[in-house]
Amino acid sequence: MFIGVLFWIDAMGEGVGFKEETWGWLAYSLPAKAWAFINMATAALTIIGLIKPVRHWMVAVGAASHCLQFIVLSYSATMCGGVFVIGLYASVFFLPLHLWMLVEAVRRG
Repeated sequence: MFIGVLFWIDAMGEGVGFKEETWGWLAYSLPAKAWAFINMATAALTIIGLIKPVRHWMVAVGAASHCLQFIVLSYSATMCGGVFVIGLYASVFFLPLHLWMLVEAVRRG
């Protein structure tokens, strides 16, 4: 959620981190504020779902939404004119963590 807040702050200002050359044309077709909102909303859903009593369906929906977001961002950065290393980072670091959370939430729910 913290990263989503930082994205939101950057998007509300100059938006230096949100350039088509960085993320690719596919990701850039959606406004940066929308990406930041999606990130914060799914993070909030996941965090609320983790508060006891754990609501596995909330964790699963939040994690699945994050996975979808990271897949789109990774694809856009690597295949649609963005920076390859940005897409690699999104798919190698963030995607597996959220996929693991999704699998555990579905398995335990």
